[in-house]
Parts: sequence; C-alpha cells; structure tokens
Amino acid sequence: MRPGIASCLRRVSLNQMGEFMLRITTFENGQIATLRLEGRLVGDWVGELERCWIRIKNANHKRKLKVDLTDVEFVDERGEELLERAFLEGAELDADNLFLRSVISDIAERSKAGHEKH
Repeated sequence: MRPGIASCLRRVSLNQMGEFMLRITTFENGQIATLRLEGRLVGDWVGELERCWIRIKNANHKRKLKVDLTDVEFVDERGEELLERAFLEGAELDADNLFLRSVISDIAERSKAGHEKH
C-alpha cells in the first residue's frame, strides 16, 4: 500500500469474450475518495460504478469525491447520466482527453442551466 492511501479496491469487468471493459480503483486519502476509471463506462458497468459511489457516500457523507476519468475511452448515455448525478451531488470530475472534457463541460452547463431556472 502506498503512503497516504487508506484503502484500494479493484474491480475489473470483462465482456463476454473475456476482454477488459472497465477497471474501477478506489483510493481513500483523508477526506477525499477518488474513483479512478479505466476503459469504457458503458452498459452494466455503469451500475458497478454506481455501487462503488454509493458505498463511498454511505461510509462517510462528509468525504469529497473525485472521479478520475483520465483513462476512460468512452462513456455511453447511462454513464453520462450517472456522472451528472455525481457532479450534482458535489463530485469533482477530472479528465485530460478532449472527448471527456466535452462530456464534463456539457454536464457542468446543464447543471448551471438547471440552477438558473430555480
């Protein structure tokens, strides 16, 4: 275990052909929990991410959540909806590729527009 990491949970999901689809690694460091995703956030794997997110929320309501999307190749509509819910509940979404930055920007814009309506 690396210094500063309280725990690390690995979940690897494979498709029917045994190919890697999504890896979720959870790092907890003080009041920040980071979900690091690798692969494709699609289909049933969105539910796996949601279970990890809920587990973190239930363990410590004051903990800040960061979702590291740096190594994500693709997000389907369901995945984007989950990321938006997490964002609306205060999660920080982080990515360094153009596709995911666009997804995050769209989520932030919809959130901003939703707040302006109220």
